[in-house]
Amino acid sequence: MQAKSRLYARRLRGDIGPLNIDPASRLPGRIFGPAVSLNGAEQYYDEQSVVQNFTLGSRMVVDERVFHYARAGAALVAPCTYRLAVNADLNAGTTWGMALNVDIAVGDVTCTITPGAGYGEVPNTIALNELVGGWIEIWGPANLFMWRRIVGNTAILVGVPATMVVTVDRPFNAIVVAAAGVAALHRSIYRNSQMGGVYPGYESANGIAPIPVANGSFFWLQTWGPCFIAPQFNAPGFAINSRDVYLGTNGAVLDLTAMLLAGIAPQRIGYAMGASTNADGNSDIMLQLAP
Repeated sequence: MQAKSRLYARRLRGDIGPLNIDPASRLPGRIFGPAVSLNGAEQYYDEQSVVQNFTLGSRMVVDERVFHYARAGAALVAPCTYRLAVNADLNAGTTWGMALNVDIAVGDVTCTITPGAGYGEVPNTIALNELVGGWIEIWGPANLFMWRRIVGNTAILVGVPATMVVTVDRPFNAIVVAAAGVAALHRSIYRNSQMGGVYPGYESANGIAPIPVANGSFFWLQTWGPCFIAPQFNAPGFAINSRDVYLGTNGAVLDLTAMLLAGIAPQRIGYAMGASTNADGNSDIMLQLAP
């Protein structure tokens, strides 16, 4: 008797063959990870939603492209579809707040923390599961360090209750008791995607918005694969033997040669896909931010 086998495929949409084509629609299929829809709603990369349908940072693969689920921290308007979006949380702004106390036992997947002053966008307030998709940083005794993905959190409203329970993806491997430990809560890098220019020179590119997006809406941000990005004043590849592409200002891109001539060393975002002449350059980019 032949044994039965089963493919666990709740994260798959469409065919899983080399072309990733849905045999029913003949359109590119999708592979989701690490999470499926939170509410059963579908959302494609050309759609936005005022309701959050996936965990921030969730990954969707479409043909050669990769998208991560994001939230627009401001309206993404034209030319957002051919300029880079950035994570607009500056410096310590990526941290919701330091914890005054944190209690952990070995094997726990939750920790109870007493957040410090000023956490949350509304002071001393964090909504239920608002931190999901972010990270928690914990320093224990003898400088033991732990870094975990946040998969859940309880709510605090204007400082009530005083403590918050954070659930993480993997068990902790050390005991941390009250003031002997300290923790910091880090936002998802996809929670505040904006056009460039908020903090020029202090921003990191995190993708390209495939559509214009309203402020506060959720959408799929392209982070990897073929795309077109607007050049700044020298298109990528305009110089011979120069293929890498770098973040310029206001979401545009520059060739490395142009960057070096300007005396700056910016973030690399990918490489020019096509050959070109010195005059033309090439704005067809293989984006390489988050695979």
